Amino acid sequence: MMSLAALAALIYAHVQITEGREAERRANVHELWREILRLGFENPVLSDPTQELGVFDYDARTVDGSRQMFQKYELFVDTVLNASDEILEVQSTPQWITTVRLELNQHREYLLSPHFQNSGFIKQYTPQFRTFIFDALKDRAK
Repeated sequence: MMSLAALAALIYAHVQITEGREAERRANVHELWREILRLGFENPVLSDPTQELGVFDYDARTVDGSRQMFQKYELFVDTVLNASDEILEVQSTPQWITTVRLELNQHREYLLSPHFQNSGFIKQYTPQFRTFIFDALKDRAK
């Protein structure tokens, strides 16, 4: 009887630890997204090139004629991609998939540009996430 109670306690502890870890990962996902929103709020020119708040030249690698701004833009997009990868790894719900697709489509021209395609940045992501990125960019409606 004692060994059965110990086994039950062990199973219960394992379930609690697993649930705690999952809750922490979900909380981290929301924190990552808040960080993306904060960065976008602080950098409106970089957060959505489709709004045409700045002049993006992906060939010359400038934003409003500035290479430094373009470097900041690349770091912004890299942050979005890293957060999106982690978000979808933890919570691949239809809502998060839609949210990430909408965010990626704001950077569609850059992500499809020869500069980005040849930069090697994309290789840091899993094949599954790379496929997700390009599927999201091909199909704007989803």
